[in-house]
Amino acid sequence: MKEAILVAAVVVMGMFWWMIASTRKRGKRSAARILSGGATVASDPLLTETESALYNVLQIAVQDRYLIFVHLPLWSFISLEAQGKTRSRILKDMALKRVDFALMHPGSRRVEQVVLIEEESPSRYQEERRRVIESIVAAAGIKLVKTRSNKSYTIPELTALLGLASEE
Repeated sequence: MKEAILVAAVVVMGMFWWMIASTRKRGKRSAARILSGGATVASDPLLTETESALYNVLQIAVQDRYLIFVHLPLWSFISLEAQGKTRSRILKDMALKRVDFALMHPGSRRVEQVVLIEEESPSRYQEERRRVIESIVAAAGIKLVKTRSNKSYTIPELTALLGLASEE
């Protein structure tokens, strides 16, 4: 009886050791496979020059009132309650749609305003993106502010556009 328990314990320990060893090998293989085939990886700028210029003015205009997030996906700050096909359709529409800037109130931790940069001649995808964002954000009760890509905004202009001019 003691021998059977000893054999069972050795078998269990052997299986445990084998599982750990195979997991480690699998992890090393998949990490090596990610960048195989002569692939190179480099960092890209997060913002375009236009976005960066607007971000800098936004930062001054909102001061400590809001935290600014860039390229935030809709699904990350929108709560959706729907069932079945309706939910699937809305989530499909929201997929891969992101706002240019989201202004989050630090106290409530909710996005209160969304800023979109509108291009002079938007593509069909940009028009669809704008339409989806407008409808979802309006339904969520979030203020939408549109800026033009070809315009440089002053701090007072942007403060007024955001509705922050009267606040102190």
